Amino acid sequence: MGEVAAAAPLTGPGTGADIRALTDLLPGADGPLPLLILDQRPEMAVRSGAAEGVNLFVSALLSMGLTLVTTIPISEPPALAPGWRLELSARRAARLTAPDGSIIWGGECGQPRPWRALITRTSRCAVLIGAIGLWPGPGERPPTRIETLLDQAAHAEELVGGLVEACC
Repeated sequence: MGEVAAAAPLTGPGTGADIRALTDLLPGADGPLPLLILDQRPEMAVRSGAAEGVNLFVSALLSMGLTLVTTIPISEPPALAPGWRLELSARRAARLTAPDGSIIWGGECGQPRPWRALITRTSRCAVLIGAIGLWPGPGERPPTRIETLLDQAAHAEELVGGLVEACC
């Protein structure tokens, strides 16, 4: 797996501009996992054609090892996504890289202490990415609303996920 240069900042120009990041916990049989939800700005969800309606971003993520999420709630953690990596630095800076080292997302997100502690303890983070519909969302996010939007994105085949290596 390619390491990212230590001098590289965790955020890059434009990497977080079209994606909204939210953190949460994903319940699991062995305890909760940290969860990072990346919501693609709706106008950025480029389709391959009117008849097909395939989100090219989602297709690219599938080709890089993430898997399609088809149901919400998720009863098991997403499949392991080898080579994917989530790096956290300062309290709000984060970067998600693909197996080839390309930055998929870099920006700021809330990182509550329990969430960061789980990252430190498990060295893993569940990641869900897609055109979810949270953009722009209100400051408060009732859990049932997020779950409903995630479920709609899953049924529309607009949601991918994976369990990625993570470090603080």
